[in-house]
Amino acid sequence: MSVIHVNQIKAHLTSLFHEQIDMTDCTEKSAKDYESIFLSRSLAAFVIHIDANVEPIQAAASVTDGFHDNGLDAIFFHESKKTLYLVQSKWRHDGAGSIERGDAQKFIQGVKDLITIKLDRFNKKVNKHQKEIETALADANTRIILVLAYTGQSNLSEEILRDLNDFLYDMNDSADVMELRTFKQSQLHHIIATGALGAPINFEIVLRDWGYMEEPFPAYYGRISASEIANWYTYHSKLFAPNIRSFLADSNINQDITQTLSKEPENFWYFNNGITALCSAIKKKPLGGPSRDSGVFECTDVSIVNGAQTVGAIAKANDKDPTSVARASVMVRFISLEGCPTDFSVRVTRATNTQNRIEKRDFVSLDTQQERLRTELQLEGITYVYKSGYSIDEPSKGFDLTEATVVLASAHSELSYAMQAKKGIGVLWEDVTKAPYRALFNPNVSSTRLWRLVQMHRAVDIELKNQQGSYHGRDAMLPVHGNRFLARQVFRHLDLSGLDDPNLDINEILKAIPNITAKAVELAIKAVNEKYSESYLANIFKNNNKCSCIEAYIDQLW
Repeated sequence: MSVIHVNQIKAHLTSLFHEQIDMTDCTEKSAKDYESIFLSRSLAAFVIHIDANVEPIQAAASVTDGFHDNGLDAIFFHESKKTLYLVQSKWRHDGAGSIERGDAQKFIQGVKDLITIKLDRFNKKVNKHQKEIETALADANTRIILVLAYTGQSNLSEEILRDLNDFLYDMNDSADVMELRTFKQSQLHHIIATGALGAPINFEIVLRDWGYMEEPFPAYYGRISASEIANWYTYHSKLFAPNIRSFLADSNINQDITQTLSKEPENFWYFNNGITALCSAIKKKPLGGPSRDSGVFECTDVSIVNGAQTVGAIAKANDKDPTSVARASVMVRFISLEGCPTDFSVRVTRATNTQNRIEKRDFVSLDTQQERLRTELQLEGITYVYKSGYSIDEPSKGFDLTEATVVLASAHSELSYAMQAKKGIGVLWEDVTKAPYRALFNPNVSSTRLWRLVQMHRAVDIELKNQQGSYHGRDAMLPVHGNRFLARQVFRHLDLSGLDDPNLDINEILKAIPNITAKAVELAIKAVNEKYSESYLANIFKNNNKCSCIEAYIDQLW
């Protein structure tokens, strides 16, 4: 069946990408080689088409395969999802094997060169994507998806997996910004055979302790094993389509979800809000009888409108620790759209995603120090907002909790606080009764000092933006990814001892900031290029050990 499946994949790709793939560099190739190159490039475009959920013409434009492609056959940045796709594809006419280790290693090196902006090592096709590459890598929230696609039947070899996992480990040393996805023959054929992009997603689910809502519209609800939900993520491109956002792997909330699944899965049901799914129809099967303890249900044309983060986090946790995830369950409700008004699905989506919820920062409002600072600042004519739902009318005369936290973390003697402000600020608000929150907000922090630090930090940010224009390539991105670390370096080389004095004129300090900031950037670039020349910038400045090493290097040269 292998060759038959390959031929069916071939027919689908030919139909989908005929005359859309750039083949102008292959006019002198033999007919056989021309076809192989077309199919390999079409395969790269196809996985972009299905995984990024974009039109074939967009996917075809992402193909970079050719001489000097450095192992990257397609590059696509999905700006709204903040996801950068890097693809290597291999067409095997016989349907055997997978990808050669040498090709995988070339791919890894190509990814390294790309994320360090060494675009001179790539062909013109890659360089056509320079703007989107730089846009993607300049955003600290960008996810990088490495995709290997091939028409062989075999899994990747242990050696290749080891090479890839070692690389991912290095890239994800402080935050999971990069992941690997593979598409081999069986998966490709299944996607094509089932029409994954167009055909509805149908589930058969097991609901425990289930209940039924008959009017005004039918719905079933109950507990589902987290392990079962992890399998749903296979359909993520279409399953989350109606949701207002897809899975945000690196958010603080999702880190909390995975942590709960790992450390106390039995409590997950109590801590999680659950999942809301819509389906065109849901029917209970006779299996299990009328008992509400457990029931098997057939769900047709399923889409998740609230809970994408829960599904994605469960799948991510399941990859690392399936045993723990198997002990967790999730509250899920399936709403049938049979007999519902035409706009009902849109209203459900909007309502389930806009209900107010309490975030970690909301608990900060319980701390009396916040109200003290607000009152003191108000007397000085400065607006300070620490509660959600309030805004600042005039930014030049006000600031909020997030800015205050970043500023205090950057100015604190503890390096890890500045790094945490970059990695995930929510951790700094985790517990208002102890450090790190108490180390930042306490009775010793005067409103005068805080406002002056805010002004100084804003001056640093302005100069960091100016510094971007003084450098090129990867170096130009350092002021963006290293902004918290660099602000810390500036604060360390300023005299902050008199900031509590109401009579102090901080203009002299503000005048010194541009030169000090420029020097901090220059030395940080030297340190990074010498010690971490192949590391992903976005993660360097979330790693305490690396930042400590860079800081020590800067201190030696200052």
